[in-house]
Amino acid sequence: MPFWKTVPIAHEPEVLLLQWSILETPAGRRHFVGRGQRDYSGRVKSNDSGFDRGSLRVTTRSRRIYQLVGPNGWSADLQYVWEHYCAVNHVTSHTDVTAPMRSEHQNDDAR
Repeated sequence: MPFWKTVPIAHEPEVLLLQWSILETPAGRRHFVGRGQRDYSGRVKSNDSGFDRGSLRVTTRSRRIYQLVGPNGWSADLQYVWEHYCAVNHVTSHTDVTAPMRSEHQNDDAR
């Protein structure tokens, strides 16, 4: 499976992420892993700017918005993309924090 850079933000200012998960490294850095709705390509996005739990939106430093859509999930393709990301970026361990983040979002909705 090939890897490539994302298209310029001018061409894709917002990405809808399907089948997503939130993974956290021991340093506390969160990563959003999912499939882009446009082409179903695997994506890993670090939370380097902001995450709005109420709207499930991640905003990057470049101002691209990643919208988490539908149910969270995981697949062999996403595992492959995440493992490659970890190898390139020297990530040696992580914790899946999807469920706690999802439940915080659902609790916020109930208020």
